[in-house]
Amino acid sequence: MTPTTRKVLKILAHVAALVGLYLVIATAMFLGLQVGPLYGNIGLVVAVALVALYVYVGFVRK
Repeated sequence: MTPTTRKVLKILAHVAALVGLYLVIATAMFLGLQVGPLYGNIGLVVAVALVALYVYVGFVRK
């Protein structure tokens, strides 16, 4: 794999991860506002854990 292809795939992976995180946070907000505050709180805790995992895997650990 060429360095250019590898860089493009890395950028696409980051974009896909950010879109996934956005969907998780939007779902947590929907659950909190429409279904019940407890589900929203649980969803936000899961979202924060996923963001921390993304930062660790994507940037800290090399």
